[in-house]
Amino acid sequence: MKSGIFHVPYMRPERTPREVFDYSILIAREADQAGFSDFMIGEHATQAWESVPNPELVIAACARETERIRFAPMAHLLGLHQPGSLAIQVGWLSKVLEGRYFLGVGPGAYPRDAILRGQPADLSEARPRRDEALQIMKKVWDRKPFHYEGKFFSGGFPAEESESAEGAEFHMMPDFSPWKSPEDLEIAMTALSHNSSSMRYAGEQGFSPISFFGGLEVARSHWNMYVEGATSKGLPTDRNRFRICRDIVVADTDKEAKKIAINGGLGHCWRQYLIPVYKQFNILNGYVDDSGTGIDPADVDMDFIAEHIWICGSPETVIAKIEKMQDDIGGFGQIVMNTHDYLEDPKPWIESMHRIATEVVPKVRPAVPTA
Repeated sequence: MKSGIFHVPYMRPERTPREVFDYSILIAREADQAGFSDFMIGEHATQAWESVPNPELVIAACARETERIRFAPMAHLLGLHQPGSLAIQVGWLSKVLEGRYFLGVGPGAYPRDAILRGQPADLSEARPRRDEALQIMKKVWDRKPFHYEGKFFSGGFPAEESESAEGAEFHMMPDFSPWKSPEDLEIAMTALSHNSSSMRYAGEQGFSPISFFGGLEVARSHWNMYVEGATSKGLPTDRNRFRICRDIVVADTDKEAKKIAINGGLGHCWRQYLIPVYKQFNILNGYVDDSGTGIDPADVDMDFIAEHIWICGSPETVIAKIEKMQDDIGGFGQIVMNTHDYLEDPKPWIESMHRIATEVVPKVRPAVPTA
């Protein structure tokens, strides 16, 4: 199993852009040194708790501070960008990182992000815009002349001018297609909701699936939808490509890990941001079902969250919980920990990161599916 980082980032709304930027680089550098495989950065323009509007800038800065870890915007909201410009931007940065780059794509889930770009707040255009933008991006990467007029976007690629008789090179065009080739660029998509159509789309396109864990049944539905989509197009499936995102804290004892989680940035984010959102959209229901406690989702408190939603504990406890999740889901290839705001005192969070990458994930056994 591999380990990854998802840097949403869940930073307190009062943090300045510079603080978010510097903390992002710190966490990426530590993740690289710890041995994490991937570092994914969210893209949001209107969420105060998720405050990186341009992940490419953070990736470029982190690339100078790291050696091995791969980076991805997770995800570029394709319908909110001019696809030709984004195609060049993605291809160029993938070449800068020389293989340490992969691409996350999505339609966007926040109405305010759409409103900011003059698009319908009901997100009715989000998925068709995503599809059309991706079509244009792939044609740009092919580097063959075309002009496209679609429902939402226009795009094209110019023909290269003939070489001048004098040998001047003004006719030449740079190659900003992805590193090695467009086919070598890994593309991934995330999902949160049960039976997510994004997972079916990822399967149809041959993309990698990423599940924001909302309970075992939700995670299983993500894989099943992915397989359904891939099978419909005759594409192979591989559980090693399946990533699961969780909130994880490791310390010497279960008690100490829960203390770091509840009293630190992880607990603060859930109290102030995620619990209200998850209750509003019934996202807690899957966790409650898994717990077997019969608790009303409205009564979920921090002790319940630390025990049943987060993966907190000693290395042995965390290994056991990940292995049980592996078995119940049927297997996956990468456990991805979400980052949180420990800016005032990053030491316990960074120590937890290192222990996850070195003491936990390498010792997780392969899945023994229960179904």
